[in-house]
Amino acid sequence: MKLLTRDSTPREFQKVYRKGDVVYVPHFRSSDVFVGPGYPRFTKQRYSEFELVRAGAVQESMPLWTRGRYGTVDDANL
Repeated sequence: MKLLTRDSTPREFQKVYRKGDVVYVPHFRSSDVFVGPGYPRFTKQRYSEFELVRAGAVQESMPLWTRGRYGTVDDANL
């Protein structure tokens, strides 16, 4: 489901993970890779769904800008 915000930027509900007060969102190049606050400027840490669930994170859904589905994520293209 696509939403339009006041700034007309299309957004759609996407899977995110929450652990405490921290929300991990899909990387903009690949929706299979999750990143937390400060990425990539202050931390380059990336997580898989498995790692987040194993750490106790809970799946939720939030309206976010569209993410890539199959992009490659590595340290060269943060």
